[in-house]
Amino acid sequence: MGGIQAGLIFALRRAKERDLEWPLILMAVLAAVLLAAGVGSHYVDIYLHRTVRGISFIFVAIDALGDVFSLLSVIFQPRLDILGMVIYGTELLLWIGIFACGAYYNLIPWLKEEYLKKNGSMRSGESQTDERAGTRANTTAITLHDLPSSTSVFRTTSAEIEVHRQRSVSSTVGGVAHLPSRVA
Repeated sequence: MGGIQAGLIFALRRAKERDLEWPLILMAVLAAVLLAAGVGSHYVDIYLHRTVRGISFIFVAIDALGDVFSLLSVIFQPRLDILGMVIYGTELLLWIGIFACGAYYNLIPWLKEEYLKKNGSMRSGESQTDERAGTRANTTAITLHDLPSSTSVFRTTSAEIEVHRQRSVSSTVGGVAHLPSRVA
């Protein structure tokens, strides 16, 4: 990969010397498409599992702020770069969408649960609202089901294989088959 990157640097430098802009534009668009595909995989996970688990919102915030400052730098250039605005704006909108999903699936239900706890409208011994009881495990150290959500903003192929391996291996304890559990 390093060799390919070095080769592209020399090739794009050569194209720029010959006043060819299309190779630079092609690489910028390719980078934007690959970034959008990377963020888009999180939307697929969120849609399939109806939760936003394992995403580092600190990283998302830092990346989104990078896009904001990049947009500002493009806006204050002597010549407005529309392609740069589209690229940075697209990624910023995708990260804002991740924040919105996090608020919808995680923050709003948590706020409702805390509100109900403070107002005493929960029955004794009940740790969750009826609305969330079917979709979330009790707040113990072991989850009742294994959601294949990412453990960071970016997943690697080896991590996907490990999650599949965890779900496909079962152990027998006292004649009863048990699926492996993950620590929350």
